[in-house]
Amino acid sequence: MKKQFLLNGYVDVTITGRTPEQMINYLIQHDIEFYDVRRMSNQHIKLRMKYRDAFSLKHVRKRYGCKVKFEKRGGPPYYYQKRKKWLPILFSLIFVIGFIFVLSNMIWKVDINGGTQEVRYEVHELIESLGLSRGSFIQEMDSISQIEREIMNNIEEVSYVGIKRTGTSFSITIEENKEMMDEENEQPSNLIASKTGTIQKIYVTNGRPVVHVNDFVQKGDLLVSGQLDEGNDDVYTHSEGEVIAEVWYNMTGSIDLATEKMKLVDDVNEQYSIKFGDFEWFPTRPEDLRLLNEEKKPIYFLFWETPISIQKKYFYDESEWTDEYNEEELILQAVDELLKRKLGQSIDVVYQKVLHEDRDSDTVKIEMFVKVLEDISQEQILNQGD
Repeated sequence: MKKQFLLNGYVDVTITGRTPEQMINYLIQHDIEFYDVRRMSNQHIKLRMKYRDAFSLKHVRKRYGCKVKFEKRGGPPYYYQKRKKWLPILFSLIFVIGFIFVLSNMIWKVDINGGTQEVRYEVHELIESLGLSRGSFIQEMDSISQIEREIMNNIEEVSYVGIKRTGTSFSITIEENKEMMDEENEQPSNLIASKTGTIQKIYVTNGRPVVHVNDFVQKGDLLVSGQLDEGNDDVYTHSEGEVIAEVWYNMTGSIDLATEKMKLVDDVNEQYSIKFGDFEWFPTRPEDLRLLNEEKKPIYFLFWETPISIQKKYFYDESEWTDEYNEEELILQAVDELLKRKLGQSIDVVYQKVLHEDRDSDTVKIEMFVKVLEDISQEQILNQGD
């Protein structure tokens, strides 16, 4: 009974008068519950009753010539009554914070820069299928590296893709293969070096070459001139061609072996849980399945990453996986994809050497020296007034 009073709210009442017993009889006759009755004196009685029933005493106290004093109060109804003036403010604040949480974890803007309109449309359709679209939750999309890999593997026209995230906005920069670009508006132009390197091959279909094989050029140097000398008159043309140079890079990258292994598994079981720090809610692990990979999808508040995250775990049936793999081969394949993703699909790697390799579980961080052959020519519109 006491527990029921605590849940429904209670109040300690002191009844003062010549015949306080008459008020006690009134409570009994009207089935008003009370307990812990104590007689303090001939004219004073204390008792405890439900919070909502205490208000009925105000209407009968004059009938019996008694005074009623409400003392200690407690229970949910009392606290609600006491705080009901600012509870709407509290609930509004909770709603606003929750609403900000939702908005902070949604994608509000996706910009695709570079390439032709047709290629940008293909990229837009592909990234939508991968969860990167306006109005979607950030936690639903694939990782940025996975999206970059899918774009490079599925759209032949793209030679380079880079995705940058700023808050709830994503900027995608793409470059197309030269031979696939639309060149309907051919203005007079030069070809200049976009990078520093040593020239290995020169293919010029239009324009006047000003460099030779084995020449060392720096970024911005003139390679092919669009200004032709025709006697006493200058003739301007649109320069076309390729200047293949040997270019050197010192690169760093990270390879997730678990992600690479997932490509070899046909049937993957996905499980989700919520994690706060080291504590995890709803963790499940299917029986007889082995953990293959685990992804952390953090929850954001405005521009800050909170300690709360959604854990996405991939499990597979080891008994059904008969494909054998070589870890070193996986690393080499991942390095090749990493180079093409960062430098473009058209590069030709002639030499590579891993300078430093650091392993942490399934993550391999590498620092490497790379020598590649690539087209370093870049169009520069020719100002005929100069």
